[in-house]
Formats: sequence, C-alpha cells, structure tokens
Amino acid sequence: MKYKIILVLFCLLTGNVFARKVITGTVVENESKKPVDAAQVDLLQLPDSVVAESIFTNTEGSFNLFKADTTKNYCVRIKFRFYKTETVPVVFKPGVRIISLGAVEIQPTSFNLKEITVNGSKIKVSELPDRTIYGISTDMKKTSTDGLDVLRKVPTVQVDYFNENITVEGKSNIKIEVDGISRDKSYLKKLHPSQIDKMEVITSPTGKYDADVDAVINIITNKEARYGLKGTVNAMLFPNSWDKYMARGGVSLDYGLKKISYSVSANGGVGQFDFINSMTRRAGTSLLQRDGTTNSQFGNGNVNAGFIYDPDDFNNLSVNLTYNGNGSTSKNNQFNSISENNIRSLNQTTNTSNNVSSGLNTSVYYKHRFDKKTEHAYEIETNVYTSLKNNNTTDFTNIILNLDSTELMRSPLQQEANDITSRSVNTRANYTLPFDSVYTFNTGVSANYSYNYIHNVSSRSNTPNLTYNDLRGSLYAELGKTFKKGNAKIGARLEVADVMINSSTPSTYVSPLPYVNGQYKFNDGNTLKLNYSSRVFRPSNSQLNPFVSYVDSLTESKGNPLLKPAYRHNFQLTNSIKFGKNKFSGTISPQLFFEYRSGLIQTITKQKDNTNTFVKVPENISNGYETGLNLSVYAQVFTVILNSNVRYYRSHTDKYQDQIKAIDRNSWSWNSQVMCPLPKDFRFFAVLSLNGPMINGQEVSQSAPFNLFGISKQFKNNSSLTFLAFNPFASKNFYSRSTIDNGTLYQRSESYMDLKRVFMINYSINFKVGKDVNVQKRTQEQNMEDSGIKLPF
Repeated sequence: MKYKIILVLFCLLTGNVFARKVITGTVVENESKKPVDAAQVDLLQLPDSVVAESIFTNTEGSFNLFKADTTKNYCVRIKFRFYKTETVPVVFKPGVRIISLGAVEIQPTSFNLKEITVNGSKIKVSELPDRTIYGISTDMKKTSTDGLDVLRKVPTVQVDYFNENITVEGKSNIKIEVDGISRDKSYLKKLHPSQIDKMEVITSPTGKYDADVDAVINIITNKEARYGLKGTVNAMLFPNSWDKYMARGGVSLDYGLKKISYSVSANGGVGQFDFINSMTRRAGTSLLQRDGTTNSQFGNGNVNAGFIYDPDDFNNLSVNLTYNGNGSTSKNNQFNSISENNIRSLNQTTNTSNNVSSGLNTSVYYKHRFDKKTEHAYEIETNVYTSLKNNNTTDFTNIILNLDSTELMRSPLQQEANDITSRSVNTRANYTLPFDSVYTFNTGVSANYSYNYIHNVSSRSNTPNLTYNDLRGSLYAELGKTFKKGNAKIGARLEVADVMINSSTPSTYVSPLPYVNGQYKFNDGNTLKLNYSSRVFRPSNSQLNPFVSYVDSLTESKGNPLLKPAYRHNFQLTNSIKFGKNKFSGTISPQLFFEYRSGLIQTITKQKDNTNTFVKVPENISNGYETGLNLSVYAQVFTVILNSNVRYYRSHTDKYQDQIKAIDRNSWSWNSQVMCPLPKDFRFFAVLSLNGPMINGQEVSQSAPFNLFGISKQFKNNSSLTFLAFNPFASKNFYSRSTIDNGTLYQRSESYMDLKRVFMINYSINFKVGKDVNVQKRTQEQNMEDSGIKLPF
C-alpha cells in the first residue's frame, strides 16, 4: 500500500512538471520594428485575470514566462509608457512545451503636447552579457555638437579634444560601428546628436570581431530621423595668439525618403602649437641634459558620402565612400649638454619634418532578415582601402658648439624619407539563427588581405625597404541561451595568418581564441556579468620597418621585422546595480578585472657599445599582467547628470634581459563629467581626468590632471554656442613625463604645450526642411521619456 501511495504522488508531481509551458516572445514598436526594452509583460490567468507571473523585457525586447499550466487558460498583457496596452491570447499545442508568441507589436498613444511639462532629463542604462547600453538623454544631446561629442559623455569612453583619439578603459584599438556597420570616427562627426538613440560599449568583443579589437562602440540611431532634408554646420575656434591656434569646421547634409536616404559631409581643421621638451639621461660616466622646442603646424580634411537603402523590413543595403587626408610640418631645435668623465661638450640638432597621408575607403554592407518575428538573418560587409599619398620627409643638421654656445662646426644637410603604399581588403559574413525561442546560434567567416610597401631613403646609410604581406582568414561560432534569470554565450574564433616580410619564408600563425559571456539577473535592478576573452595583437608597419633613423644624433631609432604577435587573456566580473527613482537615480557598476599578457611589444632603449649613442628598437619583451577594480557611476540628482569612471589597478612586468627589472606598480585613473541645465536654455558642464603612473615596457609615464569647464546656450533657431575653458589652473598645459630607471640607464623626459590661456569657442546650427513623417512619433516619445515628461493621463 505504501508503494502505491508513493507511486501516485510521483505521477502527480511529474505530471505537474510536464504540464508547465514556457511562453516566449519579443515586443517591438509597430512602425520602426525596434525592440522595446523594459516593457512589462504579465501572464494573466483567465477568466478572472489573476497575474500568474510578471517580468520585464530585456534590451533585445524578448521575454520568457515559465509558470503557465496547461490545465488553465491564459493571455499575455504588455504595458509600456506612452504605448497602448496589448493583450495576446495563449494557445497551447499538444506535445509542444515552448510556445512562441513571435513579435508582438505595440502602438504609441496619442496625446496633446501642449499639456506636457518637462522635469529634467532621465538617464537609462541596460546590461547584456558582453555590453553595456547607454540611453542618450536630452541634456546629453543638447550639450553636444556632433556624434563624437556625444561619445565624450559616455562612461568608460575617453575622447581627447586635440587629436580626437578614442579610448575605452585606457585601451586604444577601438572599432566604431553605427547601427552595426563599420565606420570611422570622422563618420561620427556627421551625426547630429538628435539622431542618436543609444550607445553600446562592448568591452568583451565576441568572435564576430577581429582578434586585435580591444573594444567596440556601436551607435544606434533613430531610423525615423533619416526622413526629410536636414543639415548641420559646425565651427570651432581655439584662439591663443596669432601663432598658436586651432580651428575646425564641418558641414553635413542628409536627404531621406521612405526607403532610401543619402548623406554627404565634409570636415577639416588647421592649427599651430609650440611644445617645450627636456630630457636628462645618465648611463655610467655619461650624462646628457637636453632642452628643446618643437613648432608643429597641421591640417586635416575628410569627405564622406553614401546612402542607406531599406526597400522593405527584410533587407538593408549601405554604401559609403570616405576620403581622409592629413598633413603636418614640425620644426625641432634641440640643445644637448654632454658630460663624459667630467669633460663637457655642447651640440645642437635642428630638423624639419613634413608628413602627408591620404587614403580612400569604400565600404558595402548588406543585411537580410528572414522574418519579422525573430533575429534570423545574415549580413555581409566588405571594406576596401587604398592609400593615395603617404610619405614622411625629414631634413636635419647636427651642429657642434663651443662651450660659450658659439658654432664650431656644422654637418651637411641630411635627409631621411619614407614613401608608403598601403592596400587592404576586408570581407566578413555573419549568420544568426534563433531556435527553440531561447537559443541563438551565431557563426561567421572573414578574410583579410593587407599589402604594405615602405620605400626607405637615407643620405647617411643604405637601408632595406619593407614589403609586408598579411593574408588572414578566420572562422567563429557561438551559442547563446536565454534563461529565466539571465543569459549566457560561449564561442570561439579560429584565426590563421600567413605573413611574409621582404620575400622571406612565410610565417604562419594559428590562434584559437575562446570566449565566454554570462549574465545573471538577481532582479530588474541588479545584474552580475562574467566575461572572458582572448585577443591577439600584431606589430604595426612602423614597428616592423628596418629603417634606421639618425635624426637625433644621440639616439638611433629603428624597427624590428622579427617581431611576433602578442596575446592577452582578459577576465571581467561586473555587478550593475540600479538605485533610486525619479529625482535621484542611476546605475553603479563595480568591476573586478584581470588581464594576462604574453609576448608584449614594447620599445627598448639601450646603450650602443659603451658610446654616448643609444638605440631604440621594439622587441617582444617578457610577460605581465594587470589586475584591479573599476567603478562606473552614471547618476541623476534632480536635473544634474553625473558620470564617473574610477580605475585602480596593479601592473606587473616580468624581468627582460638587463633592460627591464621585474616591476610591480599600483596605478589609477579617474574620469568624471557633470552636466547641469541652467535658466534661459543655458547648460553647464565640467570634465575632470586624473591618471596615475603607467608602465610601458621600460618606461613609467604620467600625465598632469586635465580639467575643463564649459557653458552652452541653446537658441530658438536650432543653434548653440559653447564656450570651453581648458586647465584654467595649470601652469604647464598638457604636461607629461616618462622615466626609465633599470640600473644601467636613467632617463627622464618631460613635455608640455606652450600655452598660457586655453579656451575654445564652438558654434553649431542644424536645420530641417519638410514635414515630419508619422514614424517619428517613437523618437519624440522616447525623448519625452528621457526628459522626465509627465503625461496628462
């Protein structure tokens, strides 16, 4: 009898387990078909509409419900602010455990804009296993002049104001995408801030991306903003004196129809600055004291044109053509005081360097979706680059001086030159297959061919040229699964590179690169992410070029064609916590990280045969690691928006021959920004950047704090005027120093910009011609949500 009771209970329990169904689906906006993040999804038991389960959609708009019982009847209710509530019936099928509702479309609610009041600007942060998604608030848009300026205000991302170089968490090999399509930073300058909806920062790139990519920034635009004729004109002036200045300008024009949009843009800049530099070098009985100045003049230009064609909801074609050109002239004057066994001598080196580089890049992107309900799709992208003119020329003279600094002897004028030809083709194809509603399979292949030829000329010695051929192929595959409390992704990229330098025997490098991304969701405001990725970094053309430069009479510089690739293995554990509501809210994200590095490529400076001359050459030095804590805060206090990123870490480098001691050093960085609206459409913002010492092979480098204060005024004609003050309290602007101290060599170098007052004026105006199309409703309502709009219902 006892066994019969147990058997009956077992049957009841197992029967109940198999009676449970999983209900899945995706919530999308009915016109743009964009996924809706944070929509409330309720499982209602009929007929009394009791809530059996309630969740929110993720950043991809998807949801999973696990508490449906086949013995009862259900429907799914979807609610989202500014949208009509949708109800979808649930139909169970015999033998089918996972019930897919497909893509559920929701429609915007109509309301009278005159009854709306604005209370500040709301910020929004979402998490996925491999990326963080930042919603771009109204204040961020109104205090920005273009897409690159918006990027400056995103946590973990740094964009400097002079060279406009982009780094993420201190790493510089960054891939830029706009709506998933590869772009460069010049493309961002054509984007008006109002076109930008979100920014994705991917710090653990998957196998979809090349193995040398440190991080990916994907800018998601409002598709609706393409409609009509619109343009932007932007002008910036950095005045200091008649011979120290910088000016930039840009113009863009976009014309969009229902299925196709065209764009053209151009921007450029000119400038001139002076730099003060000094160096102290001590090796054995030799002592060098150097003081010098550098006058740098530069100019750059960019032209971008293309179109985006969306014939229907299933196909997307993008074609883009970009021209980039840069030129600079540097005049250097260096005075050297040399002491050898207490015998002093003086010399002087003067040189003039002219650098010109230009190139043309063509990209074609095509994506096909198989249906509207899922992300089942494939995409193909090809980029072709051709250099047009790329050469460097340096004329230099060495002068021996008497101890009273009068000229004793002058060498003939000498010249060094490099003429560079570069061509590359990069093609990739990716395929995405969602299945069983909770799984996603991604795979792809890519092929890259790069040809570089450097013709070297030197009046002092014969030096070989460099011919570099790199043929690379890769394959990746990954599997992702969505769970009730999170999702996970596991995959690997196999990369095979065939490299030939100067007709030598080709070297083949096979790099298996696994990666894992996982996310666990404790609740809607608390997620935990674990990421592992492995990356490979190859030497650059300048590092490989065997050319020997004698411009500095006391330091020879050359490349190393024997360099090998370097590898990194990166681990990240991140906890993202949302806090507060309404007038005080935000996200705080502490992160533990560890990165192991092998075969690091660093420049080594060493003495040449017990002489006063030193040699600088890049080498694969020993291994090392970096570990520490990163804290990112993105918060709103009333109408003030703050984002801050603090990084504290410990770096270790193993001993390398007698050039590098085993080094352990603690360091830090802190980057913060604050934005605050003021009366009369004024806005205030400030930036602070602090950096501790950084290890770079032999060198330990450090830069002075950077701070910026700005105020902008928004005018009714869609224009804005911005005033920026740089380092108002600094005695030496943009000061930096580096030190080598390995027991046999001590070298300390310092540099700063010769500026006494630093401020910038920027004026931007944008226009739009024609009536708005109805599909812009979603963009308007999203901006209302970002701005804390109160609706009259």
